[in-house]
Amino acid sequence: MTAPQAQPDFFLTAGSMLEWHDNLDRNKPGLLELTGVSQHGRATMSGLNDYDYQSLSFLKSDETHNLQQLRTVTKSAIPNEILEHFKHMKCHCTMGLFPEIGRAWLTIDSEIYIWTYDQTRDVAYYDGLSHLIVSVGLVKPKAGVFVQDVKYLLLLTTPIEVIVLGVTFGEGSHKEMQLMNRTIFVIGTDNVSISVIKGTDDGRIFLGGRDGCLYEIFYQAESSWFGKRCKKINLSQGLVSYMVPSFLKVFSEVDPIERIEIDNSRKLLYVLTEKGSIEAWDISTDYNNARRLGRITQSDITNQAVSLITTVDPSIFKSVKAICPLNADDAGNLHLVAVTQCGVRLYFSTTSLNVQQQFSPAAPCTQPDSTGFGQTATQPLPGADSPKGLYLLHVRLPPGYTPNASTNKPKQVHAAHYTEGTMLMITTQQQEQDLLWSVSSAPSVNFTYLVESTALESLDGVVWGLAEVHESKPPLKSPLNSARHSRKVALLTNQGTHIIELLKMVDVLRQILVSCNGPHHEEVKMFFQSQNQREACVTALLLATSEKLRGSEIALWATQAFMLYGGEPCFPHQKFLNASNRNLANQTLGPNTATGRERQPMFMSTPMPNSPANSPVGYAGQHFNQPISPIGNVQPSQTVSNENSQIVFSAKHDGLYLYVSRMLRSIWQMRCVNEHFCSNLSHRDCALLQNDLRSLRSFLEVHSVHDISSSTRVSFDPHLERTNSYNTIMMSNTLLPMPEQRVLAEQAQVEEKRSLSALNFFVKHACEVISLWSILNSHSFQLICLQLSPEHQKMLKCCTFRDLLLTRSEVCAFLIISLINLYLKDKAGVSEVSMNLRENCPNLYRHEDDVTYKATELLMNAKNCTSPTEKEQKLRTTLLMCKEAAPTLPLHSICQQFISADFYEGVIELSAVCASKSDPEEVGVHFYNNGEPPEDREGYTCFATRMTYYKEVQLMLDHIYQTACNKSNIQDQTQSPGQLKSAGKTPDAKQTIPKIVSQTLRVKDPLIHVTLYEWLLAHDMLSELLDVVEPSLGEFLRRSVTRNGENVVLIDLLWKYYEKNGHHSQAAHILENLAMTRSENITLEQRIEYLVRAVMCMRNGNVGSSITNGIFLKELEDKLDIARVQKSVLGAMTELARSKLEAATAVKELNYALYDITQLYQHFAEPFDLWECQLSILNCSHHNDPLLIESVWGNIINSVVDEPGSTQERSNRLFTKIELLVREYGESGACFPFAFLIRELEIKACQLRLPEGIVPEKLVNMNLDVELLLEYYSRMISMNERVWANEGNEWHLIQSAIRVVSLLADNAQSIWYRSKRRIIGKAQDIVAGCLNICYQKPDTNRLQHSLKELQSRLQRLLV
Repeated sequence: MTAPQAQPDFFLTAGSMLEWHDNLDRNKPGLLELTGVSQHGRATMSGLNDYDYQSLSFLKSDETHNLQQLRTVTKSAIPNEILEHFKHMKCHCTMGLFPEIGRAWLTIDSEIYIWTYDQTRDVAYYDGLSHLIVSVGLVKPKAGVFVQDVKYLLLLTTPIEVIVLGVTFGEGSHKEMQLMNRTIFVIGTDNVSISVIKGTDDGRIFLGGRDGCLYEIFYQAESSWFGKRCKKINLSQGLVSYMVPSFLKVFSEVDPIERIEIDNSRKLLYVLTEKGSIEAWDISTDYNNARRLGRITQSDITNQAVSLITTVDPSIFKSVKAICPLNADDAGNLHLVAVTQCGVRLYFSTTSLNVQQQFSPAAPCTQPDSTGFGQTATQPLPGADSPKGLYLLHVRLPPGYTPNASTNKPKQVHAAHYTEGTMLMITTQQQEQDLLWSVSSAPSVNFTYLVESTALESLDGVVWGLAEVHESKPPLKSPLNSARHSRKVALLTNQGTHIIELLKMVDVLRQILVSCNGPHHEEVKMFFQSQNQREACVTALLLATSEKLRGSEIALWATQAFMLYGGEPCFPHQKFLNASNRNLANQTLGPNTATGRERQPMFMSTPMPNSPANSPVGYAGQHFNQPISPIGNVQPSQTVSNENSQIVFSAKHDGLYLYVSRMLRSIWQMRCVNEHFCSNLSHRDCALLQNDLRSLRSFLEVHSVHDISSSTRVSFDPHLERTNSYNTIMMSNTLLPMPEQRVLAEQAQVEEKRSLSALNFFVKHACEVISLWSILNSHSFQLICLQLSPEHQKMLKCCTFRDLLLTRSEVCAFLIISLINLYLKDKAGVSEVSMNLRENCPNLYRHEDDVTYKATELLMNAKNCTSPTEKEQKLRTTLLMCKEAAPTLPLHSICQQFISADFYEGVIELSAVCASKSDPEEVGVHFYNNGEPPEDREGYTCFATRMTYYKEVQLMLDHIYQTACNKSNIQDQTQSPGQLKSAGKTPDAKQTIPKIVSQTLRVKDPLIHVTLYEWLLAHDMLSELLDVVEPSLGEFLRRSVTRNGENVVLIDLLWKYYEKNGHHSQAAHILENLAMTRSENITLEQRIEYLVRAVMCMRNGNVGSSITNGIFLKELEDKLDIARVQKSVLGAMTELARSKLEAATAVKELNYALYDITQLYQHFAEPFDLWECQLSILNCSHHNDPLLIESVWGNIINSVVDEPGSTQERSNRLFTKIELLVREYGESGACFPFAFLIRELEIKACQLRLPEGIVPEKLVNMNLDVELLLEYYSRMISMNERVWANEGNEWHLIQSAIRVVSLLADNAQSIWYRSKRRIIGKAQDIVAGCLNICYQKPDTNRLQHSLKELQSRLQRLLV
């Protein structure tokens, strides 16, 4: 499973553009900037200029149609059964609203009645009190304190106690309210009347007393050793009320608390007293940390307001009647608005102005550029927003104080409510009738200062209470949903309940379209002109994509208006970048109203997403009077870096991106899962996002990118006296020649179409991702996540929805796989979930994915089949399905399942089909056959792809091999690790692997053959490898040897392959190279064996008798002879290495390579005095140097004689050695100096005093030529050297001669008769020579006698 096919750069383009628009949208001027506080650095005032207030008529070109700002939803009377009780009222009644549960309430003396105010039904009452009810409150309880059935706590106060009742609801469709009969808590008031009750969202309860003190009711689940289950704490005095008796309290001027309002977003509480003083409290997380931040009295308020506005009556600032907290969504740095009796609004903050100037995002040092899409851009730095007091920052006069005011001033304001930029004030028009004032800044989003529209609504009676209607809200806060759904406010009068709706701009546009009967009207044009065009396009999109309006005329008209008035893309002329403010002034109010501050368009438009200006734009004070544009704020060096960076997209383009950014803002930076792998996006959230995304997707499918970006904009008429940034751009471009204007316009449209195409791809992808998340939520999401690998779990835990939508599509793939595996693990069918995924996520879960999991299901069924025929049929069916979906299916997963089903043939066939389909032109095969040229990058890519697919065959063989190893280990636990190499020889492997080899070789792709050969080679299955007769094996081995020239195993395999397949000459050459290879891995014995085999190969009859082959054979034979000599040198060197360290090194060198005869003599035999080896080398080389040869023989004899031992041992060693050498060199000619040898032996025998005649005896026994022996002895006798006398036995040679002749006489019968006379004649000459010597010496009688006797004997032999 892979990521969608849409290009990733489209997602990145769309993501970058979305983040740019979102940053721009979230960095719009807030209330602090609109009021001018940030710019001026001090408290400000407004409301005295004509443009500060206006009606909705400024959106129209004429007064033909009236636009409504308010709309009555329902009116309902007080139930009759409750009115009946008025007749019995004694002294006191009061009314109010419980908006949390959609009900109103009425107290009559000691009884309370509660009913639903929308349909006046489900009347509940409580009459269990005996004292007058003073105040009423409804609070959501703390979590975990009460049973789950108790949804709310109803607090009723009397002059002496506070009663807490539990509120439950029925299970029916109407969910009827029920009050528990038994009270939960009863707390004494200590004689302090409680005037107001207010609760926080987390269940804390605050009471406002008539003594001016603020109390908190603390309650817990169980009592503890140190405290009660429930107690009342006086926060104003910091002491628990029951610990301080009432008579000890200090009496002072009392200012009873009249109202309490709570800002849950900031943990702030505000108190309004009867005398108009305001207190601000930081309630923190519990009563121990609660503290009062500040208190401002009515006189202080008046004095500060008068110092700001000196031209009005100071009395209008007196008597504050209402306070409304501004939560974090309404205003970032203003926290409270108070309303006086005359309708003056006073804006307060709990942080001082200098702190806000230092940390506010509106300060000259703007927010950092790294602010992400979906993050809160206005969040101050740590410690910047810590509340410290109560400061008046802005005074806003009510309508009617402007010079040309056409409306009356509000009077007798006694109630107010603030929500989303709209202030509702209740004034007393006459005694029994109130008037509703609506002052809203919502329609005026195109201004850099506070502009509000007003509307009045007459009411049927006197308002007792007003509150916002609580409707079921989605957990995710989406600006899109906020713009689509209007807020409703319930007004409770003495006549009943009046519910009004505060209309949004989408409702205003709808009114205009309906009243104008379509978009082709000046009022529709004026709406787009008066609004920021981007915002107007978003408003039109809200109608065009609304589910409720699908197919209606309104949706069609909104779409047409979007297309008509959405502008065109273009390139601004350089002159536009330096345009002065007046050229861009928005003249919406006409020339008469352009006083004070000029009205500027807040936005220009969007740059290209690759522009350096893709950063949030800060709304610094000094920038308010300039067109705020990412192009205008970057440095000149940045703007010229990219020609396309100055493009100005159309409002349609920007509106679409803004629409999507608002839609996804709430989840963009949200983590996908929490620490426990539970989804942070609920199934309901997914459904809401799905509806919005699908509606937009349908809109984009119906209206193509070409339609949106085409030139369909209708220009505004000049008489409207209104311009905007798009008009100004087009006007500035008219300074260019027409052809250049046309080229620029076409280029701009191309870029806009590209950007819109990216958005289109992104929206489709987002639809699929959210749909997938919804499907996952409908299953056991946590279990799906826990099935992921640890690496994927870590990735998912760190992943945000931004990552999921833009860059982490693989996470979706992992989750889909885990979901399917969950079904397969439970042995459940995957058809239904696959169909659901294919329907909702066709790109995330494609056809091949569907095929994959159906194949998986079939494989699981096949494994459970008992019938071999049925199993084979299912396996074949699965293989056929997978072949059709190849090569995009997850091959590894399928192959692993084939392996588990022992369907090895399927792995081979499927891998081959995937490789073939991925490379239909066989580019990879050609790359291999062509020698893998490095410059062929395309060929290498195809080659690598094929080899990746064939990797599955290797994994299959690994599985079989490992299984065989495991079985072998089980059978023999004592088997050593080294024996595992033989696992491939087990019976199972012996049957399976050859079969797989045969099936693999049937595939006509040399690359799968290479894969097989590599595996066999890696597992030392060399015999199986050599059984292959495919030519591809020879090529594989040849290339392997080329790449790894020192790998002896490969070279060995190659010559064996050649020899086995009849290529003897090639095998001989490889063997010769192998023998000559310099390597530590080849011993000398192996080298000799290689040479022997090479000689045998060359002597094979198939080689032929060419001259070249003959020369090569002679060279091989010579090398073999030298190698044998080297072997003898090695043997001698090995003996020598036992006592000589240098010889050990020489042994390694002799094994490392083959040397020529000269190297052997000079480097080894001669330096180490290896005399026998020298003799062997001289003999092999046919070297004819008698002196050198005699010297070597002499050294051999001396080395033997010089060894320690007795005379007999030396004698035996000497003649044994001579006998061995005679056998080897006796027939060699020059290397056997017979005469020298006889003389040297006789000298040694004389020196050692060996028995006389021993040398002739030994030489005769060696079967040497007797005639030569006689000849050499005759020569020595004739020379009559002094050497014998010098050695101590002057007659030694004569004695040896006598022995030679005696031996001849003893064996005369063995002499060939033809040479007998000649040999005996030489013997007689020796005897005669010896007698001649003896006659000349004294004391030789014994020798003379012996010689004469021997002479007679020889004479007899001649007869």
